[in-house]
Amino acid sequence: MTGPSLKQWIKELGLQQVVDPRIDKPVYRKPFDGRIALSAELEEQICTSLRGARDRRKLPRSKLAPLLGLSEQVYGRYENKVSRLTVCRLIHLCEVLDATPEEIIAPAAPHLWGGTEAKAVLLLASIEKLRTFDEETLRDVFSLLGRIGETCGENDGQAADDPECRNAVEIAIGNQINGSK
Repeated sequence: MTGPSLKQWIKELGLQQVVDPRIDKPVYRKPFDGRIALSAELEEQICTSLRGARDRRKLPRSKLAPLLGLSEQVYGRYENKVSRLTVCRLIHLCEVLDATPEEIIAPAAPHLWGGTEAKAVLLLASIEKLRTFDEETLRDVFSLLGRIGETCGENDGQAADDPECRNAVEIAIGNQINGSK
């Protein structure tokens, strides 16, 4: 299997080499708003998000820890940056807190949701809104997005802010509302 070279991959993704004191070798990370958060900062943000999610639900550690099969002391290590969360533990925490992965991870890594802060905020707000829709409404939204993609797709090079594209999007929205295909 042949793919891009390592140098091509790094360049395509806009990765930058950094020295992270917690990692023995240099690593590559994606900058956001002109800076790169190191692992200690990411862990701090995730701990803060986790504590915030628990606090918003008014759930004390003493009640949350048993849901995870942990003692209160052991769970406290996650919120106090003593222990690192595994992905499996993060999923379990989202389940028992009724939290979304975005609620926990996005404050630490907003660049995973958009190249700019404005785009990340907009996409996260869109995801939050989409979660409230029933299945039928989601199908309609997905269909509409498909039509917008066809109308203002990457293939024709037309930008979404192009007046022609905006007009076509308005027509697609109108057709979706009126139920025509």
